[in-house]
Amino acid sequence: MANLNRIPPSWMQQWWLWFTVVFGLTLAIFWPTFLSGIADYKVPVIIHGISAIAWMLLTIVQALLIKNRQRKPHRTIGYIAPILATIVVISGLQMERQMVQTQGLDAIGEALLSIKFFYNDVTGLALFCLFLALAILAARRRDIALHLRLIACTAIIPIMPALIRFFESITPQIAPDFTTALLASQIALISLVATLVLLEWRYSRLRWPFAYLLGYYIFMLMTTEFFASHQWLKNIVLGFSGSL
Repeated sequence: MANLNRIPPSWMQQWWLWFTVVFGLTLAIFWPTFLSGIADYKVPVIIHGISAIAWMLLTIVQALLIKNRQRKPHRTIGYIAPILATIVVISGLQMERQMVQTQGLDAIGEALLSIKFFYNDVTGLALFCLFLALAILAARRRDIALHLRLIACTAIIPIMPALIRFFESITPQIAPDFTTALLASQIALISLVATLVLLEWRYSRLRWPFAYLLGYYIFMLMTTEFFASHQWLKNIVLGFSGSL
């Protein structure tokens, strides 16, 4: 009970600052591995990458507007947010479909790579949509604390592809292949979200979004290899791509 009166430092409560850190790190990773050679990628990949980065930028702007109590522009941008989120999701699904259609289940020569990517990316996109819908509902109920946490989760979810690129392209000695890069990325995200949960618990401000996101990443870490080898998931991936 001693931690009930603890007040977090003011810098910890600056949501826009942490959204900016996430955006900056993602941009720094994406520049050498994606943005600098963007013309070499297919259209769905380009749209998905740019829209995901734009989403992170949007969270910074919205957090700043909340901080400065500028409700009208925040509400106006809020109406645009679902449109951008829809672009993120549809382009992501099209990217997954295109990968399976062009490279099969064993993309770039790595066994079951497309299935592992599909499993992590599609479940991540579904969770992104759920958190966004609940964030909108929380805003309408004027639960700003819950709203900010849910939006933070939507900013964290797109980090996964950036981390995979980081480990696979920039630190190949740590992650020489996609499977190892995926594992390293999952562990990194678990560490990040677990830190957020512990900080919230310490200052008696724990709400459910970060804890649920942590549970999701732990679940994905434990089940990706297991489910990737099952025929039912292979059939789902092939059916989704129109290759079945």
